[in-house]
Amino acid sequence: MHPKARRSARPRRGHAVALALVLALLTACGSEGGGGASSGVDPAAAGDPRWQETVRAAEEEGTVVFYTSAVQGTIDRLEEAFEERYPAIDLQASRVPGVELGTALENERNAGGSGADIALHDMVPFHFRNLASFTPPTGPNTQRPEYQDEDVTLQGVSQMHHVVPYGLAYNTTLVPNPPTDFTALLDPALAGRIGLLDGAIPAASDLYGFLEQHYGGEDFLRRLADQRPQFFPTMAPTLQALTSGEIAMTDYSSVIAVQDLVDQGAPVAFVPTKPQWAIQFYTYVVGWAEHPNAAQVLYDFMASPEGQAVINENAISVLPDVPGTVGRIDDVQTMNVENVVDTDHVDTYNARWRQIFGR
Repeated sequence: MHPKARRSARPRRGHAVALALVLALLTACGSEGGGGASSGVDPAAAGDPRWQETVRAAEEEGTVVFYTSAVQGTIDRLEEAFEERYPAIDLQASRVPGVELGTALENERNAGGSGADIALHDMVPFHFRNLASFTPPTGPNTQRPEYQDEDVTLQGVSQMHHVVPYGLAYNTTLVPNPPTDFTALLDPALAGRIGLLDGAIPAASDLYGFLEQHYGGEDFLRRLADQRPQFFPTMAPTLQALTSGEIAMTDYSSVIAVQDLVDQGAPVAFVPTKPQWAIQFYTYVVGWAEHPNAAQVLYDFMASPEGQAVINENAISVLPDVPGTVGRIDDVQTMNVENVVDTDHVDTYNARWRQIFGR
């Protein structure tokens, strides 16, 4: 197992009432024949003999090891809900940052296995370049029509199960009037007090490309550079600086992370912009999994309406009418997968970005 991975704390079973409420809502949606192509009824309940055999084999394996770069709250909800549905399978979940997660999986494969069976994370080169090494999903929920788009299921093996809106956030004490879009970063009063994502990471090329596309091209970036911004390598230190008041506004935050801070009483807020940029997370079963059947059962659970409600609280699902989500997949512009993993594209864009920002 990845040495730096943090095993998620065992959630309290007292949350079962909330999970039951989610299930009731999903059942009601299915029985009322609401809009959207998906039924709210889990097709696994239909009793496909082959799938039931997979479930029995998974219960005999008894364990599934799961790596993800999702936030801890999402992991905790998933672990509780999955074990509520499949009590004979122990979900051993670890949170590992995206690029580090790819390195961990590469090392485990080279060592002959023994580690993660299944992963959910945002796009990194390891994922895209190793799609041929992953096992296609076999569960009934993974065959829903919403997952059949080639951008949603990559090469038939890796499905988009978690879509997180990213973008503008601000300190509500320092910025009392809520901004509405990224042009707020150009306010002269915020000079020296805005935090930007450093262009060195692959996702930055897509974020700044999004800003150029919707806010006036390269001129917008040059005006941002004139604001004497501070730069941060990841979201965690960015939000720490935002909460403390070191910066007043940032171009890089997630609705989930900001809401978590709000729940803790932090003076911050997320700005839902139109259009909205988002980062998508994909699930896949590694070809060297020690618990392949349990991995398939977890994969299918994550693809189900119940699993999507658990994973995508304050996020977005590709399935329609999922309780607790903050929008629909058509409401956001997700990362361009091929550009983000194209080293030449990223290097070329980042060279121009460094010239603009003097980095």
